[in-house]
Amino acid sequence: MMDNSLTTAKDYRKYMGSIFMLSFGIISFARWNNSGELFFLLLAFRDFVASYFLAKREKAEIEGSKKMAVLAYLSSALPLLYFSAPFGFAPRLNSLIADICTILGFLIVTWATIDLGTKLGVSPAKRGEKVTKGLYKLVGHPMYLGYAIAQLGWIFLNKWNVLIYLVCMTLFVVRAKAEVKIIE
Repeated sequence: MMDNSLTTAKDYRKYMGSIFMLSFGIISFARWNNSGELFFLLLAFRDFVASYFLAKREKAEIEGSKKMAVLAYLSSALPLLYFSAPFGFAPRLNSLIADICTILGFLIVTWATIDLGTKLGVSPAKRGEKVTKGLYKLVGHPMYLGYAIAQLGWIFLNKWNVLIYLVCMTLFVVRAKAEVKIIE
């Protein structure tokens, strides 16, 4: 009986993660609706896709700590805080660089998400064998690479975004190290 209730509690975790990402997606979509910035539209898309895969994901054989789970969801939410260009004005070249970074970065993220499929998780965990196909054959953490590229463009729109970017990149490094430790 104890094992069954523990399994049920773990099943709720994936749905809670799915609800968090769905919420982030709704906020991203609202930011896109208000600003028209491509980054927030693609961020909303990422969050909606992640919400779906989190609801369908495989059970974890090994899970990270609750502290790591909080850090992981925090790093997923931080891009919602990026500042737009001051007074809605950015030089054309800066906007173009931001859009190119956004498109390239989210293409990488989307490809990596498809490669992971139901092994996708926000918090580091081991869900079966390590993925070594597609982008994962070339790069150890392609999703974080994609996020780094997509978010890099925001530095060109507002200098204050450097602080958010550095925090995001630090959390990605922490997450990546935790994932490597759990998977290997």
